[in-house]
Amino acid sequence: MFNRPLIPMLICFAGGIVVAYEFLPSCPGYMLPLFLLVFLCLLAVLFTSSGSRILCLLVTFFLTGIILEQTQHRPSQVMPLAVQRKIVNIEGTVLDPIKVINKMARLKVRAHRLFIEGKSMAINENLLVSVYDHVVHFRPGDKIYFPARLRPFRNFNNPGRYDYESAMKLKGFSCAASVSDGRFVVPMGTGHMPFPGGLLERIKRPVRNFFKEKLNSQNYALYCALILGEHQGIDHDFREPFNKTGLGHMLAVSGLHIGLVAWMAFSSFKGILSRSYKLALKTDVRKLAALLTCVPVIGYVLLAGCQVSSQRAMIMALVFLWSFVLGRERDVWSTLALGALLILAIDPHAIFGIPFQLSFSAVTGILWFMPLILDMIPKSDKEREGVNGVLDRLLVYFVGLIGMTLCATIFILPIISFYFHRISLVSIPANITVMPLLGLWVIPLGLLCCATLPFFPQLAEVFVQLGAWGLNIMTEMIRFWSNLPFSSLWTITPNFFEAAIYYSLILLIFSFKRLKWAKTGILILAFLTVVDIGYWTLRVCFNRDLRVTFLDVGQANAALVEFPGGKKMLIDGGGLPRGSFDVGRMVVAPYLWHSKILHIDYLVLSHPQADHMNGLRFIARAFDPEEFWYNGDERKTPAFMELMTIIESKQVKNFLPANLAEGREINGARIEVLHPDPSSHSPGLFDGKARFNDNSLVLKVSYEGRSFLFPGDLEQPGEDVLISNAGNALRSDILLSPHHGSRSSSSEEFLRIVAPTICVISSGEGNFFGFPHEQTISRLQDIGCIIVRIDMVGAVKCTVGAGKFEVRTFMQGDDDFLRF
Repeated sequence: MFNRPLIPMLICFAGGIVVAYEFLPSCPGYMLPLFLLVFLCLLAVLFTSSGSRILCLLVTFFLTGIILEQTQHRPSQVMPLAVQRKIVNIEGTVLDPIKVINKMARLKVRAHRLFIEGKSMAINENLLVSVYDHVVHFRPGDKIYFPARLRPFRNFNNPGRYDYESAMKLKGFSCAASVSDGRFVVPMGTGHMPFPGGLLERIKRPVRNFFKEKLNSQNYALYCALILGEHQGIDHDFREPFNKTGLGHMLAVSGLHIGLVAWMAFSSFKGILSRSYKLALKTDVRKLAALLTCVPVIGYVLLAGCQVSSQRAMIMALVFLWSFVLGRERDVWSTLALGALLILAIDPHAIFGIPFQLSFSAVTGILWFMPLILDMIPKSDKEREGVNGVLDRLLVYFVGLIGMTLCATIFILPIISFYFHRISLVSIPANITVMPLLGLWVIPLGLLCCATLPFFPQLAEVFVQLGAWGLNIMTEMIRFWSNLPFSSLWTITPNFFEAAIYYSLILLIFSFKRLKWAKTGILILAFLTVVDIGYWTLRVCFNRDLRVTFLDVGQANAALVEFPGGKKMLIDGGGLPRGSFDVGRMVVAPYLWHSKILHIDYLVLSHPQADHMNGLRFIARAFDPEEFWYNGDERKTPAFMELMTIIESKQVKNFLPANLAEGREINGARIEVLHPDPSSHSPGLFDGKARFNDNSLVLKVSYEGRSFLFPGDLEQPGEDVLISNAGNALRSDILLSPHHGSRSSSSEEFLRIVAPTICVISSGEGNFFGFPHEQTISRLQDIGCIIVRIDMVGAVKCTVGAGKFEVRTFMQGDDDFLRF
């Protein structure tokens, strides 16, 4: 490793960034001592022996990583107002094309001035603005003025969560802002875009308009994504076939696209320059071609909007090209390390981003495994002699494409599983059939269209129509592969220990002949793998305790019940009434995968409202439930109809309260349906929208002398009926607060009958309804109940066993829990 000093330097530099990010709070007092340490280390590098010099140099890079990460903590002027959910007026400039989803628009706005309580404040921060109803299609560069409610980005605090707050921070957003009606947004002419945004928009706008005029909506969205780096036309349904085939990375201008442009340009320049005999004698054609290739690479990145992912890919491409110019192209590992160092020096937080991790892991896998795979392929006599025909070159091309896809896939598998929870089983054939079209047809013709548009519009139209033909073929191929049965599999989330075993096993397998202890190491890792599988199998499928987890799904409800013996029940799935965010896919399912759960036996819907129902659609589709319990109410909403269609297509058995009148017993755990009364209920016990909540399915789960009550969204009229029918059977140790802690629920009589020891309240932080209401909190306190608010402590896990009753929360961790 020390033969390539850039590699240990990169490791130390990245280590300093990670240590500072994870363990060191932002504190200006750290900076002076750190600078003094760096200065002393540099002096030691100059005046000490070679061995100590190397150590001091590595320490210098480690400390520099800490310093650079610490400088990223810049206080936001807007965040204090966002925490208080203030309503303000904002003046700013639209930075990106508007994206419309379900009559709601998302805008990236550079806020220049903020007005609150008669005062103005000059700011310079990016906001993610959501506009509801009457959406106006503003263009990048438009100056707008609008009233908005500020709010901070918030994570759903469950184990296995996606760190949304950090992701938005990495994208440069300070906070979110919501506008209730698009008619409140006032256009104010042309705004000021930060350099080089204004220049790039003047270049991109005619291209974007040309694409929109000449292409259908599908090809327009694709070419905007592939050439301009804009995703306003890419929704979830459009993206899904790409994700299923492992080609989702195609939709972002990143290393793949810039690598293709660099390869095409380098091959073209080299071929053209090689035709000049005099030039070939006077200079190294490969070096000159590499130098010239820098121009189209930089041009493509500028055309694509100079976004963060494309900037990093450009840096890597330029580093590799300059390694040709300097004659160091064979030292690919040092080149990769140098590129990573430059990227992290510019943006230390890049190391925490998914694109950086995926790109560098894929390149590492290709550089590491590809030579070994190529050595396994027998060479023909012509190849040994250096004579290659067209067929031989095509064979080498496709073998290389298969090899690179395989190498990259093997190396990034844990990262893909960790972030996306999905493995594509058709990624290799999909890449073989799609990538040549993308690299040799679609992108070249798209770039030629952009190059000729200012001078020869008619020729540009020819190029774009030919490119659209290629897009159609490419899209049909992607749909073909994605529609195959089992084209992709949802998978559990690997933890750090499992990822370490995986990479260690790969290292030992590929170093089997060189390392004497490789066989012993493989046996040890195989043993650890068996132990890990055994542990999770016992925990998930043969657990002895009853575990109930109330998940953080914002202003909604979702609870997982894990019965003794391995059966699983999900009671409600959360959901949002508007927008494209799927709580089931993005919040509930990641917790299940993190817990190594791939199957739900019982799916329960308390009542068909968005905040209880919408998340169940993905769970029903991906986790193959056997039974579906609900109260019998039906709604003619698209979400409910979609859920019932999935239930029917999966041949899931439906159970109404009448079917569950006798209750269920699962390995000693008792489940009772208390409301609507199974013996007398017919859908519509409470008619009208106002009483819709009072038809909620109410379940009681009991085990080892402890019980849980799940009352859905019951309000006082429903509670009165429940008390009348169930009486003292309502007595429970843990109560999920009805209707998220609203004032119209949790009546004094209801709480007196239930007499809970603990009340779990599932409501969103800073929600507009004011839940939980202070009167509800007061009534709970009056009966001496312990209140656990999910919006404050995150997911709540309760464990009941023989002589054991524990309650733990996500935010407080295992060191602070209630034991009864």
